[in-house]
Amino acid sequence: MSWTPPVHALLSPITADDQSTIEQIQLKPLLYAAQKEALARAGDDEDDQFFELAKLATGLSVKELDQLKRPDYVSIAQYVHEMSTRPASYFLEQQAQGEQSVDPDQVQLLQPLNAAGRSMTSLTLEMPVLRATKAMKKLKTAKERAEFITAHCTGLMLPDLDLLTVPDWTQLQVRIDDFLNKPADFFRNATSK
Repeated sequence: MSWTPPVHALLSPITADDQSTIEQIQLKPLLYAAQKEALARAGDDEDDQFFELAKLATGLSVKELDQLKRPDYVSIAQYVHEMSTRPASYFLEQQAQGEQSVDPDQVQLLQPLNAAGRSMTSLTLEMPVLRATKAMKKLKTAKERAEFITAHCTGLMLPDLDLLTVPDWTQLQVRIDDFLNKPADFFRNATSK
């Protein structure tokens, strides 16, 4: 089952660039690469960052977004915040009303990922080997290290990571952080329950 982004019914309709009336907005998932680019464009100002991400999440132009009444914008900003900070499991649980995957290394994706000529709805994570973590530590930036180890643990190519939704990326980082920082007993205890 694929996750479907919500539709936001506008409290106050706005006028589209083509002069039609917009009464609701089909929200979109934020993709990892697009989010990185939007945040780079926005700079360090948090309001500018949210505005850039709101453009991505809504597909609206600057002129259309500027017409939104503040409560509508706050709702969209809340969605953007959740999309930027919550793991995929948060959205999938909302949709499935609490059904949860038993295996934390089998990550259900929020949106199917088209990579290596196939469509994937989940990824199987593998614990990194020591050789990979040594190579990761030699990379210059935290972003490069995170992307390298994520590709290693998922079997994806680096360009494929850009196609993940931000919640999928977040979900993967939580488990990969366990792989990098937890002792063996953590994993034994988790499977014996």
